[in-house]
Amino acid sequence: MMCAENERVQATLKIRFLTAVCKGELGSVTDQGVVITLDEFRTFFSDITSGYVDSFLPAATLEPGSTQMTPTKFVFRSQRGVYRVHPDVFGRLGK
Repeated sequence: MMCAENERVQATLKIRFLTAVCKGELGSVTDQGVVITLDEFRTFFSDITSGYVDSFLPAATLEPGSTQMTPTKFVFRSQRGVYRVHPDVFGRLGK
C-alpha cells in the first residue's frame, strides 16, 4: 500500500531529522534558534533518493501566523529554502 509506505518513510525521516537536530549534527544554532537550509537537509539525507526529501521541510512548516507546534508541523519558514526548528521540539524529545 503506497500510503502506508509513505507514512512509514515520513515517520522515519522525521525521527532521523529531529535526532540529528538535537545532536547538533544538522542545522546551525543562531539567536533565533536552530536554522536549517533546504540544501543542508538534502545533503544530510542524501541517502533518500525520492523527491520526498525536497518536500519534507515545506510539508512540516507551520502556517504563517501559527505558533503552536503539532506532530506534523514543527518548523517555521524564515525565507525561501531556510527553516527554523520550533523551540518546543527540544522539550518534547526529552519526554
